Amino acid sequence: MGAFQMILREAVEFESPEFLMAVPIALALLLFGSLILGLRLALRPARTHGSSYPLLGHIKFWFFSILVLMAVAVAAARPYWVYGGRSFKRGDVDVAVVVDGSASMWVSDIGPPRLELAVREALNLYTEEILTPGDRTALFVFGTTAVRKAHLSSDGDRFVEQVGRVAPPDTLSGDAFPWDSDIATAFEHVYQSLDNQDRFESGDEDWTPDERSDRLVLLFTDGDFIGSRDQMARLDAALSEFQRRGLRVYSVGIGSRTGTNLDDVLRNYVRGIDYDESLAADLDQIRTRLDTDGLNMLDQRTDGRSFVMESAGVSATPFLRTAVNAHRSISFQLVPAEDKQEMWQWVLAFAVMIFVVAVLIY
Repeated sequence: MGAFQMILREAVEFESPEFLMAVPIALALLLFGSLILGLRLALRPARTHGSSYPLLGHIKFWFFSILVLMAVAVAAARPYWVYGGRSFKRGDVDVAVVVDGSASMWVSDIGPPRLELAVREALNLYTEEILTPGDRTALFVFGTTAVRKAHLSSDGDRFVEQVGRVAPPDTLSGDAFPWDSDIATAFEHVYQSLDNQDRFESGDEDWTPDERSDRLVLLFTDGDFIGSRDQMARLDAALSEFQRRGLRVYSVGIGSRTGTNLDDVLRNYVRGIDYDESLAADLDQIRTRLDTDGLNMLDQRTDGRSFVMESAGVSATPFLRTAVNAHRSISFQLVPAEDKQEMWQWVLAFAVMIFVVAVLIY
């Protein structure tokens, strides 16, 4: 019965619902008439021989009039039947996008720089309509430290704008940011930033994080982030916090497994102006490659998945779409058709029929 009422509410709409205000009034009058009828029955004298006590008497016209009033009010509201079928409706999601902006992402071992491919795939979240209106995204970029470029918001234009700005710096002099991939700091920054925003939006000083299924983290990296023992300990703690909040990490690994020399990143800079000799010496003989071991570790710890791009011609779009949709709740909705069948004529005919019956039996 409850399911039928839910479908009826979704299938019937009113063009002028203000007329339905008369229905509660009619119900009140119907209740009043019922009380009068009960009082009359309670005070009725004892039956004697030859007496005639009809059950309703003339008050029956009162009840018929109330029914007519209700039917006319519904007809005046212009009800119509919405044709359509039941379909799936997917809920909204929150996506924290984390981009590795370290120097190893600048190398061009598979054609375009790894970072350029990461930006392309992140932009595909909107250009390929993986994310829809109502979804919220946040952007974090990490190297030696982590920076939040865009807070969690449904403003897709702002996200696209900030992602488009992610690129190597114009000069390398005095910039320590690119020379490490501190994934621990990045993940700490992610869950702490989300917590702060959730606490602010809830308005509850005693707010505590809870597990959610409508959030995920998308990581774009080459996996070349295995650091010191301290970093690994902090990463372990951060992943425990991810598990507590239900945050799964879906990684897109970009690069070749054979790798290339890290000093390849210096080709686009001028020696002595954009960087000094000491930097060139520090990068000499250092190689960077796609490291899937780190990605697999994230998969295991957060129950996530990873995808590897070893060619510029490969796209992570299907992987990203599947990952995002896996965190959407599913509900049913009625999809209306363009044509609507008006019902007020039927309701009005019902009201006329009641009135005729009332006149005939009065």
